[in-house]
Amino acid sequence: MDLESAAAELYGVDPDAFIPRRTELVRAARLAGDRSLAAAIGKLRKPTRSAWLVNLYARSAAEELAELLELGAALRVAQEQLSATELRRLSTQRNAVLTAASRRAVTLAEARGYRATETVRQEVSQTLQAALAEPAVAEQVRAGVVTEAHSYGGFGPLIPSPNAAAPPGVAPSPTAGEVSESAPDEPPMDELERARARRAREEQLRAEQARTEAEHRLHAAEAALDRAADEAEEAAEQVAELADQITALKSQLSDIEQTKTLAEQRAADTQATVAELQGQVRAAREAYDAL
Repeated sequence: MDLESAAAELYGVDPDAFIPRRTELVRAARLAGDRSLAAAIGKLRKPTRSAWLVNLYARSAAEELAELLELGAALRVAQEQLSATELRRLSTQRNAVLTAASRRAVTLAEARGYRATETVRQEVSQTLQAALAEPAVAEQVRAGVVTEAHSYGGFGPLIPSPNAAAPPGVAPSPTAGEVSESAPDEPPMDELERARARRAREEQLRAEQARTEAEHRLHAAEAALDRAADEAEEAAEQVAELADQITALKSQLSDIEQTKTLAEQRAADTQATVAELQGQVRAAREAYDAL
């Protein structure tokens, strides 16, 4: 096992299984004696939900992704050459491809039992768009190891501006507050009906804003929970590693104590032998002196 294969496996599992599996791989590397690999695996970050969808798409639709990234290269060339006509053509193609890719990612996630929120869907689209513009992001997406959402706005808006020129032969739509001269007269509406319609629109807008804010809060809470779980798991891994080090040091200390005991025993035996020999020497000297 190496870091690349470990990352490929980890970023292919569901987010809920990421941390338990990472812990298993860290322990396996540690048991194999490769502490540097264990530390590197332990630093791999759990992907957010939107990042997981992008990774799922990259692994399940490699050919489609390759076409998407080729389109990004073409867009960068057109932008460098300031080719407005080519940029418009490629931007239209980009919008269609991004929409299809985002939908495919959402469908793949649903097949795995996860229904993406609107916030997650937007982040998937933004990350794929960033991959079109940023080679570093493109490499992460291609490898299927994205950990968080990315964004980029250098290729212009996904939706044409309301003031953009209309195609030949198509009359531009009137903007808000404008009424086309050729438009038929609308039936009169009294003030009460207009007020009711305005209140209904305002309530709908507030409800949509509240839902979007709730989704953002939920997404932020999920991300904070993931980070806290990561930190707790990393702390547990550090405790386990320190426990292993303590066990090893205790074993070394036991060996040292045993060696010290043996050395002390040998020293005592040597001293006893010296004392015995000294006694023999004294006895021999006394016997000699008596002659």
